[in-house]
Amino acid sequence: MEIKPRYLRYLAAIRRHGSFVKAAEALNISQPALSLSVQRFEDVTKAKLVDRGRHGARLTPAGLVLARHGSEIEAAISSASDDINLFSHGISGRLRLGGTPLSTNGLIPEVVSRLLQITTDVAIDVIEGVDEDLLDMLIRNELDVVIGAPGGELIRPAIATQTLFSAKTVLVVRPGHLLMNNKSVSLSDLETSLWAIPPQGGAFRNQIEALFTANGISFPRRTIQAASIHVLKRIVRLSDAVTLAAEQIVRDEVEAGQLSCLEISEPVALRIFGLHTRRDKELGDLANLFCELAIETAPKYEANKSN
Repeated sequence: MEIKPRYLRYLAAIRRHGSFVKAAEALNISQPALSLSVQRFEDVTKAKLVDRGRHGARLTPAGLVLARHGSEIEAAISSASDDINLFSHGISGRLRLGGTPLSTNGLIPEVVSRLLQITTDVAIDVIEGVDEDLLDMLIRNELDVVIGAPGGELIRPAIATQTLFSAKTVLVVRPGHLLMNNKSVSLSDLETSLWAIPPQGGAFRNQIEALFTANGISFPRRTIQAASIHVLKRIVRLSDAVTLAAEQIVRDEVEAGQLSCLEISEPVALRIFGLHTRRDKELGDLANLFCELAIETAPKYEANKSN
């Protein structure tokens, strides 16, 4: 079966834009030419790839599988273009990193700092996000390395994982909060409290919801949601709101007297942070160096260890 790369890119464009007309405009080809190409691709694969309806074009399951490869081709072309542009300006390496807030506020900056002591002829992109989105970007070849704690349900067979450190979840409040009179706090005592929490969609939010469910406690109704950990910490610092966070992510504020931590009486599983890469992708020298330094540096971020 001969699969032409441009056909894969065409499907990726249709998925992205949701219609033949918009996809054709983005690809700078005519709509009839795009339709004909899709028909030929369906003949080659002997599978229906696109469903057309009044509301646009929707890829079939087979079309989605092929479109993913098209996205990878586009990412590779974009990366190659960026690399040659950087090379022309004297930059010999490019590294694309993804991380959840704990890693982007601790381990990743420290490892990047160590890497820059070895070489400065690099261009580094750091993207913060939720585990699911970052792993999707890794699969699409838009990231080289991801550091996060996605949990088993999010790990794909195509992803290789190296365990780095574990994170302990604690209750975070402002200094002087009434809860500070307790050595530990039960979640059942906090049902009416104001909570500052991450939005739905991330692995940590899922863990928080599961913690309440497992203990038969209703999820808080009074909530302030923010994706940024900096926003959540600031809200807690300036109000009576409470939040759950990895102990490591608030260490600096606790040491500075800006935030306080309390133990939760309910059992909370440790979050296991790992270094994630694609199994089928050979990492470049820069990415390999980052991974080596990350593994060396990670033990200091282990739960209950001070910096």
